[in-house]
Amino acid sequence: MKTLKIASITFMFLLLAACSSTEESIDGEFMFGNMYGDSLEANESYYIVLPFEWTGEEPAVITSVELVKGNEEPVTLGEDGIEYEFFGADPLKQVGLYSGDRSIGDVVDINGFELQGESRIVAEVRLGDVTEDESRSAKINFTVNEEEYQRVVEWDTFKEMSTNNG
Repeated sequence: MKTLKIASITFMFLLLAACSSTEESIDGEFMFGNMYGDSLEANESYYIVLPFEWTGEEPAVITSVELVKGNEEPVTLGEDGIEYEFFGADPLKQVGLYSGDRSIGDVVDINGFELQGESRIVAEVRLGDVTEDESRSAKINFTVNEEEYQRVVEWDTFKEMSTNNG
């Protein structure tokens, strides 16, 4: 009988250990500002400068930001009409939508961009025919205290993005 109790307790412990997540969770969320362009033209390039915030106590170092849809399939120019590259920028950079031929000043590579509190993210986009797509999100790969994490974050700017002929 004693063996049965020990076996039951051991089984429960193993079951709980198997169900527990081995990945340490991290407190903090990413938040994006939004901008809605109602006169975006196909076959044009734009810079979109928006607030980008990390609410965690420790800084997040961004390793990549990419647009995804559905089951984390990448957003592409051929299929979705959006080609993009992301940059980090100073938190004092003016938020806005700018023509792709305009100089917007200093930006830095998003890979290695350290984010603590609010800053700016710059999207350099080239648009084809774009229609709204509620499944578009941003996939952010980042580190906190040298531990790697990934988050998929909703971003209305890209969900609702469309061109006049898209």
